[in-house]
Amino acid sequence: MGMGTMVSAAEKESSIPEYSETNDGGMTVNIAGDQEGTIVEGSGNEEGINPLWWPGDGPAPQVTSISLYKYGWLTNGNFGVTIKVYGYGSDTTTFDGRSISWIHQEPFIISGTGADGFYYTYDCGPITQAGSYRFNTTFRSTNFPNTTRSFSTVFTFSAN
Repeated sequence: MGMGTMVSAAEKESSIPEYSETNDGGMTVNIAGDQEGTIVEGSGNEEGINPLWWPGDGPAPQVTSISLYKYGWLTNGNFGVTIKVYGYGSDTTTFDGRSISWIHQEPFIISGTGADGFYYTYDCGPITQAGSYRFNTTFRSTNFPNTTRSFSTVFTFSAN
């Protein structure tokens, strides 16, 4: 039985949360060293599986890529991060060493009707002090060979 997630084209990115550039205290954030993050290749499937061909039936594709999509302050005043994950899997994620879980998941489609991957949004909590905070996530693919992919980046917060 397939694990296809059906989504219309209009639903692709419509409900990903909007972010503010500053919080109520006027704090701003940048990525340390102007890097988009570090992708640490996982184990298994060293030849690479491209989920773009997946028609939405059969086994779910392996997680092949994780990238930073958006970040900033959520409407509740907490710092938020949205990542884009190609493939299907489950995550272990930390922010500044504290375990966090995603609060919103939105599928995306490149072609066809099955989801090629997902946007995951995390509420990282309030940022009360300037400084550097690390976001780490590792996804383990749903199906054999259960490859893992990791992503990490440092956010630097400064008071204005």
